[in-house]
Amino acid sequence: MNQPEGRFYIGIGCILENTKTGKILLLRRSSHLEFAPQIWDDVGGRMRQFETPEKTLYREIQEETGIKDVEVIKPINVSNYYRGDEAAENQMVVITYWCQTSITKIKLSDEHDQYEWMVPDEALNHVSDQHLKNDIKRFIVEKYLVQSIQQ
Repeated sequence: MNQPEGRFYIGIGCILENTKTGKILLLRRSSHLEFAPQIWDDVGGRMRQFETPEKTLYREIQEETGIKDVEVIKPINVSNYYRGDEAAENQMVVITYWCQTSITKIKLSDEHDQYEWMVPDEALNHVSDQHLKNDIKRFIVEKYLVQSIQQ
């Protein structure tokens, strides 16, 4: 690829699991958004300069869901993502975390217009974005590993 190097971003996302139900949260992007309107998404966003990944994670969860009571379990995936065409200005390195909360009621930001708590296998069939599907699959594997160790 002979493209000039540009600036790229770090995205932070999470598979947010409800500890009471075992379901994970999906958010539907609002129709007014320029990038990927109306697709199902996880919680996340771009890391700001001088923020740590964990600070970004807590900020994004609170901004997009209103949830403040969250436990970070562990990072589950690091991937390369293009927000649009495969061009230098669209490249993002994304760190996805597994997080847990007991909260079920969500207060959506204007970035999203709907939310659903879903069983992970159901969520896999519900989402169209391959990047998110990969993160959900990683979550399922990690959850299984943790449960196996605890037994």
